[in-house]
Amino acid sequence: MAQPAQRYKVLERIAAGGMAEVFRAESAGLEGFKKLVAIKRVLPHLSEKKQFIGMFLDEARVGAHLSHSNCVQVFDIGVGDNTYFIVMEFVDGSDLKGVIEHRKTIGQPVPVEEACLITVRICEGLAYAHELVDGKGQSLHIVHRDMSPPNVLLTRHGEVKIVDFGLAKANSQLEKSEPGIIKGKFSYLSPEAAQGLPVDPRTDIFAVGIILWEMLAGRRLFLGESDLETVRMVQRAEIPSLRAINPKVPLELERVLAKGLAGDPAKRYQTAREFGRDLNPILFNLGRAVSSFDVAQLVLPIWRERQRKKRDKVDKGAIIGSLIDEALFEFSSLENDNQGNKSTVGSLPVSLGSFENVHNWGDEMSNDPPPVRDVAPMSYELGNLAALEDDTPPPPRQSAPNASVRAPSGPHVAVTLSEPALDDEALPELRANKNRTIGIIVAVIAAAAAAAWFLGLVPHH
Repeated sequence: MAQPAQRYKVLERIAAGGMAEVFRAESAGLEGFKKLVAIKRVLPHLSEKKQFIGMFLDEARVGAHLSHSNCVQVFDIGVGDNTYFIVMEFVDGSDLKGVIEHRKTIGQPVPVEEACLITVRICEGLAYAHELVDGKGQSLHIVHRDMSPPNVLLTRHGEVKIVDFGLAKANSQLEKSEPGIIKGKFSYLSPEAAQGLPVDPRTDIFAVGIILWEMLAGRRLFLGESDLETVRMVQRAEIPSLRAINPKVPLELERVLAKGLAGDPAKRYQTAREFGRDLNPILFNLGRAVSSFDVAQLVLPIWRERQRKKRDKVDKGAIIGSLIDEALFEFSSLENDNQGNKSTVGSLPVSLGSFENVHNWGDEMSNDPPPVRDVAPMSYELGNLAALEDDTPPPPRQSAPNASVRAPSGPHVAVTLSEPALDDEALPELRANKNRTIGIIVAVIAAAAAAAWFLGLVPHH
């Protein structure tokens, strides 16, 4: 039975890195049903890298198992035109990195009570993932391996959610780890991971200990002048006295944190459940009751500042540029629809059965388009959402005769997906389409200029 098509309209690009892009999008359903989602898309130049795509599909596969209030949910996955994307829960707020940096700007670390509550919520999400079993009751042995402030999201309502299981190690993962290969952000590695040794849930516990230490200290724990120096600092696992930096930290909390940051895994908390349980009595003995409402207060200044910056971008040029971008996209979509929806993305709903042969996707990746699969088509309208995997910009792509990608501009991202080469009979139609496109562009510019003149955005002489 054919699955119904699913469409996503991208509303804005949230962020971009060297490996992926993140977008806020809208999922359209029947009878006007709409839902905000986040779309994580692999950048096109990485679509031929088998190892990276394997990791990306690992994230989707692991995320398909997770259904917990402290873990970001994965809803869907799609592949088409050499573009892979994951549709996931949209979190409206800030990551923990943004909160810590904001507190630095005002010269205050995260309050002890809020820091403990956030860490307890992280431990709850990790305990769920670490203890997850399959349908036969067998442990999935999930280890996040990239616990860090950017991967802890806080909603503006005070919820705490773990995101990005892209480096997760699980029994079901497609891209198997190679011995001696270090994965994860250097500053948040465990000593055993920094030595290239096998990792287990205790490596996530060490990373959570780093996060808590940094929230309370207001500075980084392991940060050398080079990546190598940072890794060596992690290997030594020398933890400065937290109470000497922040006298508000109670002695018992420093003791719990010392156990979470023990360099020897055998002396560390063995489970995230134990770590969270030992933090709970400290949290309730601090003398000030805290809840999600208090966590929300940490997020709101960052959220409001982001909203202000969005409003500031709506200047004369941005208004006209946005109108042009929207018109171009609408025209492009209409053209694609008239041509039989050529630019579509085949989608597979997130379910365990859908991933049985997913490893073949990585094996089949080449310069040729991905194989056509017997599933209903899914199209995405302005781009796709992707989690940030790297802060470095992607290398410039060489333009191909049958592929064109327009750079992001304004609040929308328009993407023209590659199409097969046209024969001589198709050239007249192509020229006609091009002429119509140019005509629409000119008309839109003229209309925007006229609107700006009448609205007073352009001075009248």
